[in-house]
Parts: sequence; structure tokens; C-alpha cells
Amino acid sequence: MDNNFKIRIDQLIEDLGKINDLNIKVDILNYMEQQSAFLLWQLEEEKRIDENLNNV
Repeated sequence: MDNNFKIRIDQLIEDLGKINDLNIKVDILNYMEQQSAFLLWQLEEEKRIDENLNNV
């Protein structure tokens, strides 16, 4: 993993830990989960497309 991304993610997690309002924290975590699921879906689609192109 690119170290710059790791640093940015770690900083985001640290900032999130400073939030006292649990409802806001839950909303943020749910949003992060949705976004990461979308990124994973995109990655799987790209991989599937690459595999299909290699099989042609």
C-alpha cells in the first residue's frame, strides 16, 4: 500500500475518533462503508473486464 494513502487514512481515523457525537460518528462510518463497498465493486468490475479481454 502506498504509504501516503496509509498516512491519510490513519489521520482520518484519528480525526473520527475525536468526534464525541455518536450519531455523527455512526453516520460517517456508514458513509465510509458505503463508499468503500462501491470502490470494491468498481475494482471487481475492472478485474472482470480485464479477464474477459484476456480471454478473447
